[in-house]
Parts: sequence; structure tokens; C-alpha cells
Amino acid sequence: MKHLILAPLVLVMTAVTVLAQETLSVPPEMIESGFTKHILPRFKFKHRIVLKPVTGKAPLALTTVATGTRVFDAADGTAYSLTGQGTAHDTFRDWLKSTPGLAAVTSFQIAGQPQYAAPSKKVVVVAPTPVEGDAQLGARLSLVHCGRCHVVDDRNRMGGIGSTPSFAALRGRPGWQDLFLAFWSANPHPSFTQVPGVTEPFGTDRPTHIAPVEITLEEIEAITAFVGGLQAKDLGRPVRSSN
Repeated sequence: MKHLILAPLVLVMTAVTVLAQETLSVPPEMIESGFTKHILPRFKFKHRIVLKPVTGKAPLALTTVATGTRVFDAADGTAYSLTGQGTAHDTFRDWLKSTPGLAAVTSFQIAGQPQYAAPSKKVVVVAPTPVEGDAQLGARLSLVHCGRCHVVDDRNRMGGIGSTPSFAALRGRPGWQDLFLAFWSANPHPSFTQVPGVTEPFGTDRPTHIAPVEITLEEIEAITAFVGGLQAKDLGRPVRSSN
């Protein structure tokens, strides 16, 4: 009798990053002004939790009703509180009260004017916390991923696109650190940037108009660490951005 040899069955599993998701009720003006587009991608980047803003009822809410935890104030002194419960609520609350979260909230401006402040009802400037990253790696990655549009430093000072601000100019902008850490959420970057575990894959009906940028969270931190070592360029007025 012939021996039957069974080959071992090997299962190959592909790791897939699954982001936690929750809905967040906010006043309509926060969506219309772009405030939610300003802060929620930054929270998603930091904690891998997607908060979808809605104007109706939701498990979590930013509200002017004096319940929950007071997290920030509007420029006119109106107090905003976060209500709800669960892991997403606790993580979002703690982030809003942290230095990076407060920096994201207070850096949101309309026509150059801050719209929100710390609960003290005074607009405060929060110093950015140092970014942990490989600045030398960031220097190389900056040229590879960003040098085709931005002047990074003297290595490509004659390159970039004339209408695109240089890294030195962006370094001089208030909230520059937050801007670089979540650059992929600010136009035009979402149309050609992929961050594994954070951004949605491009659809077949959404071809990129240029070669896509594929970059990891660690590489973004390395670039931000590199930018932290640049000399800021004072242009005499704020750098305009679509973010």
C-alpha cells in the first residue's frame, strides 16, 4: 500500500489595521467652518479612532449644555463640553485636554483669528511638544516625498512649485508641528497620499493625477522631527493654507 503524504496546510493571514469608529454630534457651525476637518484627522492620526461628525443625536457630543467635561471655549466665551461614555469618549476627552489636542483646537483660525481657546476663556499659545523621530531619516524622506512640490532646504532650493510654501516658511507658522503630523488631511494631499492604517485606499474610480505618496506614520514623525531643526523663515505675515 502506498503511503499517503499529506502536505501541511499553511494559512497565511494578512494583518489588517481596523480603526475604531464612533459618531460625534457637533453644532452645524463647527462642520460649516471646517473646525471638525481641522481637529478630527489629527485625533485619528494620534489614536486610530475615527469620529464622524453629525448634527443629530450621537453617542458622543460637543455641546454648549453645561454637562459632561468642559473641554474648550469659543472666542466669545461660550463653553463647550464633551458628553458621552466609553473608550472613544474617554480617549477624545483626554486628547482635547492634552497639550497636542489643545494646540489643535486653538490653532484653528478664520481670517487669521483664533476661534477657540482653553477653558480659561483666554486664547493661549501652546508650545509644541518635541516630536520623537529620526531627523536624519526625515531629511532624506522630505526630498523623496515632498521635494517635488516644496523647497525643503538648500538641497533643492531651485526646485519645488512657486506657489507652494517652503518648509522654512511652514516652520514659521503657528502650529507648524500639528500641520506636518497631519499633512495628509490637508488639500491637496488626500488626493495622492496613502498612510497605511489611517487613510482609505484609493478607489478604482479615483485615479491619482500624480505618482502617489505612500508613507507610514513613523516616516511622518521623522519628517516632522527634521523640520523641527530648520530655521523658521519670517515672511511678515501668516502662511496661507487650505487646511
